[in-house]
Amino acid sequence: MKKAKRCLIAVVSGILATTAVLSGCGQSKKEISKNDDHLTVYLWENRLMKNIAPYIHEQFPDQDIEFIIGNNDTDLYSYFKEHDELPDIITVRRFSGTDAQDLQPYLMDFASYDVVSKYYSYAVQYYKNEEDEIQWLPICGIPQTIIANKTLFDQYGVKIPENYEEYVQACQQFYDNGIKPYSMDLGEDWSNNEIIQAAAIGEFTSLDGIEWRNGAETAADEVKFDDVLWKRIFSETSQFLKDSHFGKEDINIDVDTGIQMFVEGKSAMFHGHPTVMQQVQKQMDAELIRIPYFSQTSDESYVYMTPSLNIAFNKNLEKDREKLDTALDVLDCMISEEGQKLIADGSGVISLNTDVPTMMQDVPGLKEEINNNAVYIRYSAQKSFDASLEAVHGLLTGEMDETQAYDTFRSVMNRKDPEEKAMVNFENEYSISLNDRNGRDAASSILTTIREENDAQLALAPYYYFTSSMYKGECTNSRVGMMTAKSSDTVLYFAKINGKQVYELVENYLAEADENFYVTNKYELPIASGMKMIVNQEESGFSLKDLTVNDKKIDKEKEYSILLTDTTMSVLKKINPKCEIEQLKDTTLSSAWIEAMSKGQQPSAPEDYIEVEQ
Repeated sequence: MKKAKRCLIAVVSGILATTAVLSGCGQSKKEISKNDDHLTVYLWENRLMKNIAPYIHEQFPDQDIEFIIGNNDTDLYSYFKEHDELPDIITVRRFSGTDAQDLQPYLMDFASYDVVSKYYSYAVQYYKNEEDEIQWLPICGIPQTIIANKTLFDQYGVKIPENYEEYVQACQQFYDNGIKPYSMDLGEDWSNNEIIQAAAIGEFTSLDGIEWRNGAETAADEVKFDDVLWKRIFSETSQFLKDSHFGKEDINIDVDTGIQMFVEGKSAMFHGHPTVMQQVQKQMDAELIRIPYFSQTSDESYVYMTPSLNIAFNKNLEKDREKLDTALDVLDCMISEEGQKLIADGSGVISLNTDVPTMMQDVPGLKEEINNNAVYIRYSAQKSFDASLEAVHGLLTGEMDETQAYDTFRSVMNRKDPEEKAMVNFENEYSISLNDRNGRDAASSILTTIREENDAQLALAPYYYFTSSMYKGECTNSRVGMMTAKSSDTVLYFAKINGKQVYELVENYLAEADENFYVTNKYELPIASGMKMIVNQEESGFSLKDLTVNDKKIDKEKEYSILLTDTTMSVLKKINPKCEIEQLKDTTLSSAWIEAMSKGQQPSAPEDYIEVEQ
């Protein structure tokens, strides 16, 4: 029933869009937002496409809103801005004001709009720039704290800690009993970024720490460091590592290994957000509880919070009040109770909206901190992840003392990025926007290039793996990589199936891509290569009318080799369980695209792969 409702909404939206003010969809344009009437929203990962995008469409069925996948890097939007194609709404998760300095003249100031008054003051304290403008807003908070196996604590008579001293005692007791106290995944850069701030959370929440953070968030060039403060921070980081009994072997523990150790009872604590806790709970016959991070300098404790996403508006929206109102409606929808749950992927959401109550009822162990708003929003400048990894690994291996680790952190934070050489000189320009036939030329070019590189006759992929237009001129390796969704990358698969099975694959994808995501409007239609889809738009959504290869109806008996992504592979496996599907080892969509362009060749020309009939 839910699917039918979404599809009906999509059809109504399509009909109204032809007569309403928002009528720019489906036209052949190179621009993403320039001179374009429909609202473009970039979401930083495809999970958000499956969760929040359908919900917003349901709330605003008469508005023409296009959701496109992005990357968790503000440089993607700098790339768009350089070509005068900054989208209307942009989002990232890893963010600091310093990372977005070059975008500042092009972003809207939220400070003069009512939406800011809905936020708790602590939630926006780090979002003001040097002009006192608020150009970015966090949507909601996800608690990233310690997860403790209470059953294991009880079994060994270990007290659940309520301050740092008790945390140290608990770690020692588990260590003495041959159990790893804490299996933190220190092979991952985000955990090293977390451990510095969590270990010294009392310093980061002090007046000195807040003053440093405000300066770092607005630094135009070099981030200034308070040596006295940061020497204390690294002293406490080093102490936390020792007290938690971390060693050099921990630098190789990735997230999967860390979770498995915890699930098997080989460690007493792990860390993560509520969804991680729910996932491990299903695998464990044990009671789990959350533990906040404790200050080493006081009896205070804090919830270490990660914004689910940070959002900004293109300043040009202020030139079109009706379009701006739609954008503000989208933002209001995101910060609503249901919107926050969808964005955070479940329960355990720290609401930053004063009109929405906390959604932490099902997350035990953090009641006091939540009631007291003892919430610390992580610092997540892009360079802070690499800086943290180098410094923490140096401490763990013994190659650095506290002073050297601090010097390394500061050096990496202010290291100038080497000027990248061009990887390829694009001779043609292809847009990520829909063309007259409802196809995306840039996505078609990328998928066709990858298909031909892997000697496949056909390919089928969801639209949400392709992020960017392709612009004429030289392009670096990092920006080539941004043309695909590196934040939501997919493994590639290869199969040989007959024409009938290919037809059924496309047919089923249009009807139901997977259990969480349906094709509800033409913006969400898949990308094909080596074949052309003739699609009907109906009251029930979209259906496949015909499938052609080389301008002829597909041969139902002939065998074809086809390249697939995670989603399209899952659809094929569902309708044809016995089909042999080969995973292309160590090859993802992004890596295959980067590899192809590293050869200096031109990408394949886009194909006329789709036609929508009404």
